[in-house]
Amino acid sequence: MKKYIHIGFPKNFSTSLQRDYFSKHPDIFHLGIGVDNNLGYRDSIVEKTLEVYLKTCKYYKYKEVEKTIIEHFQSLFKKHERGAKVIGVSGEHLGFAFSYDGLSGKEKAERLVQIFGSDTKIVMIIRNQFSLLKSLYRECVRVGFASNFSDFIKLLYKYQDRNFVYDFRYDYVVETYTQLFGKENVGVFFFEDYRNEKNELILQDGRIKLFSDLNRFLGISETKMDFGHYNEAIPSNKIMTKAVLNAEYPHDLGNHLLESAEKHRIKKYLEEDLSFFEEEKETFSDVIIKTELIERAVSSDKTNKLVYDTNPKWISFFKEFYEEGNHKVAALLDQKLPEEYFNLNF
Repeated sequence: MKKYIHIGFPKNFSTSLQRDYFSKHPDIFHLGIGVDNNLGYRDSIVEKTLEVYLKTCKYYKYKEVEKTIIEHFQSLFKKHERGAKVIGVSGEHLGFAFSYDGLSGKEKAERLVQIFGSDTKIVMIIRNQFSLLKSLYRECVRVGFASNFSDFIKLLYKYQDRNFVYDFRYDYVVETYTQLFGKENVGVFFFEDYRNEKNELILQDGRIKLFSDLNRFLGISETKMDFGHYNEAIPSNKIMTKAVLNAEYPHDLGNHLLESAEKHRIKKYLEEDLSFFEEEKETFSDVIIKTELIERAVSSDKTNKLVYDTNPKWISFFKEFYEEGNHKVAALLDQKLPEEYFNLNF
């Protein structure tokens, strides 16, 4: 039975792939995320594994459940070895740590190889880092960040020891996964190859090129499939309105350091592993606030131009840091990267 792990990265078609490719391709038995809904999993152990034990769980706590997790996944692999051609998971948080409580990418990869085995196919979809950071800024505002782009970059620079800055040094990630899973099992795909300047999906022979390339990498059949859009973005001219509202009504990324962002995603873990129960309004309190603030921002008469200016010192650091890594990725993969990776500019 072939296995796969799609590790992201964020803002690179993840939700659409989970809902319309991994969950719907007839040759794939997808364990989650994206089964039936944006946060759906095949069962609660898979859910807890991706939402807690491979995301934030420190070493000693993880050791308590490691054997149970490995045995559960092995049973799933064995159960479906005569069904679909490939089985696996998808989670953009496997590739990066969205908040400060996230594990390092190397620790996640080491746990993944224990669970899945070194013969597993690894799917990485990367994007030039400056384009990715702009998109992630908008996502962070959507999920509670309460300031402008310049402050966002300043905080990334200032706290690079604990945030996702190093997760986007793709050469480090590729090295880690090729060492653990083998170069032949690591597939790196470039966002820029699949969406044109008009933000349209690129087709090849009448089919979605991204799907065709993934089918070839995973060794599964070519199938006609749709590709939807599931996370509606806040219009650019409403982003700063939402940021101002975030400061007034903190939620998710605005939570106290001892709390967590996206708390609703660990509901199964709290109930099943900790026997910790709370009312729905508490579990989904941040979701309620976020949804209300997005509606207020989008319907507001206020508009603000979204500006990506920031301190030249920080721009210089990120440009040199990421372009160095991109040159190394090209050498590691022995292939040419899109030109956007060597002329980074906000």
